[in-house]
Amino acid sequence: MNDADFDAVVAASTRWMQAWMDQDRATLDAFLGPDFALIVSTVPTKPFERSDWLQTAVTDYVCTRFAYDGVHCRRVSDDLVAMSAIADFDATIGGLDRSGRYFVTDLWRRAANSAHGWQIAARYSSRPGELDASVRALLER
Repeated sequence: MNDADFDAVVAASTRWMQAWMDQDRATLDAFLGPDFALIVSTVPTKPFERSDWLQTAVTDYVCTRFAYDGVHCRRVSDDLVAMSAIADFDATIGGLDRSGRYFVTDLWRRAANSAHGWQIAARYSSRPGELDASVRALLER
């Protein structure tokens, strides 16, 4: 990750997650692109659209610890960077424990009108899989 855009995206993502922990609606709103959606693996046909995610993030979704592991960025185009990582956090949603490790893939779009330079267009989230025989075989190639 020697690309300055990658560093900027990782920094933006870290600030976005800090704003979530702080329940800072104005900062969250600034980071979310107008077409933002959260897509979770358990219901991939029912994305959580921008307004729903924003409302939930500052009312019902309470995060007390957040860290990224294994961050990887890949340029999709001049204005689009995909960032994937393991998101490890302690959180509740509506009082239900949602803590754990999640594999997330974020699509970040360069946004000239954003104070942060980048806005999140989409987050895809799932539980990480186990290192099974087929993955080990791919790694050994």
